[in-house]
Amino acid sequence: MKHASQLFPIALQELIEIGEKARKQREDRERAKHGARPRETRACMHGACEEKQAKQLQLELQTRI
Repeated sequence: MKHASQLFPIALQELIEIGEKARKQREDRERAKHGARPRETRACMHGACEEKQAKQLQLELQTRI
């Protein structure tokens, strides 16, 4: 039988791992509740890029006139 001084570090490490796993699961649930932020979606990024290009074209046309 192992002595308590040998068992304590092992038990402590296992408890830390359990706590980290629980924290990750909790964070994943929180992220799933909120979903992706609108600015992070691919469609939103594509729309923002198109808006930027449209503004650049308008500026170019204004400077040519």
